[in-house]
Amino acid sequence: MNYKDEIKAIIFDFDGTLINFEYEYSKYTLKALKLLSETDYKICLASGRPCYLALKAFRNYFGDCRIDYVFGCNGSEMMNLKENKTDILFPLKADEVQYLGKVFTDPIVTLGIYNEEEFLVNHEVSDPVIQEWMKARWVKPIVYDFTSNDIERSKVLLLSNPKDRKIVEEIINNTDLSNYNSFFSSKICYEIAPKGISKAKSCELLAKEINCDMKQILSFGDMENDLDMLLATTGVAMANASDNIKKQIPLMTGHVEKEGIYLFLHENSLI
Repeated sequence: MNYKDEIKAIIFDFDGTLINFEYEYSKYTLKALKLLSETDYKICLASGRPCYLALKAFRNYFGDCRIDYVFGCNGSEMMNLKENKTDILFPLKADEVQYLGKVFTDPIVTLGIYNEEEFLVNHEVSDPVIQEWMKARWVKPIVYDFTSNDIERSKVLLLSNPKDRKIVEEIINNTDLSNYNSFFSSKICYEIAPKGISKAKSCELLAKEINCDMKQILSFGDMENDLDMLLATTGVAMANASDNIKKQIPLMTGHVEKEGIYLFLHENSLI
């Protein structure tokens, strides 16, 4: 593919792709984003965070580098920055959230819901790893009764310390989540979202919005929640991507902490 002429949009996952999981970024990534701001490509984020938090995080790290669209909550939300509007595309129903509150009661896991600047949790959070995760997202934990939830939500998060991963996986495997899309989006976070949503759905919406083929969208990602997006578009796996991602995505670039993003864009004449 002649990337320079055929690519119409470039989508970046955020955590693990633009920044690492210690909330640091490479100077090469910043350089790449600044150069992209001067091109005609549509520049997009596809994040597990809600749109407004994804954009806030992007601005915190990368300043006024251009962003045209943000797809939040792994495809549940869409923000068009030109029109300054955000749409919830695929919400969780109120009773689905109630169900999750009833089945996930083990104190080793923390249920969470983004609620603007608040972060609704099902119990007090004492684990410093989860506290740091929330601090990095500028959200304040508020104890909330999930079993009495009466409004639609974008998604529910299941947070836990990575040292407890095997126990948490056993809890998840013993819970009926067949009515949801669910996956680990990081070592700390397991996401439970509406059935059928995905970052690939975001790419479909973008392709219709800008009238292009899905393969004319270049995407970068590293975790399981990026896989469908990487497969549906011209996907590029980061060097720090999971083994499963690397097995299925033929295009690869460098590590998030080095010049991964810059390297691919520069070598293919996109910047």
